[in-house]
Amino acid sequence: MALVRRIARPLLAAPFIFEGVRTALHPEREIDVYPQAFDAVDSAISNSPAPGFLDARTVVRATGAIAAGAGILYATNRYPRTAAAALLLTTSVGWAGRKKVWELRGEELTHEVQSILTDAGLLGGVLLAVVDHDGRPSLGYRANSFIERSQKKAAAKQRELEKKAGKLEKKAKGAVHTAQKQLSVQQG
Repeated sequence: MALVRRIARPLLAAPFIFEGVRTALHPEREIDVYPQAFDAVDSAISNSPAPGFLDARTVVRATGAIAAGAGILYATNRYPRTAAAALLLTTSVGWAGRKKVWELRGEELTHEVQSILTDAGLLGGVLLAVVDHDGRPSLGYRANSFIERSQKKAAAKQRELEKKAGKLEKKAKGAVHTAQKQLSVQQG
């Protein structure tokens, strides 16, 4: 299975890297799809306390760079689940928004539907990659195991301390008893 992953990860990541680089270099491709939405985002950003250099074009460019970086991380098996989640988040909305199916007819519509299904297949592959454990337990399982081990260690330490406290209590009672005997001998 490791060989399959070694081959499949770069193949799955390649279109995401390509799209991410294209989006980072040419954000207007995304903006031209629905310019009114990006104008609204620009006005909302300018009315917010965000830095002056931040605008919709910068956000789209950064999203493309993040997608390309996540694709590279996934292809090279560095933090594959996290990288796959980043790919899923950064690209699914962009790909869905770029399709203008409602304006198309005939062969062009068929081609666009095929493209949408291809993109959906890629997103399905990335979704599988998000939950692929690659032979390692999930983060939730590891967290639960850590908590259980910590609770067992704490309970063992508590038993050990209670045992030591019991011994010290016996010693203290013995010392008190000895001191009382010595005091009564000295008085009597």
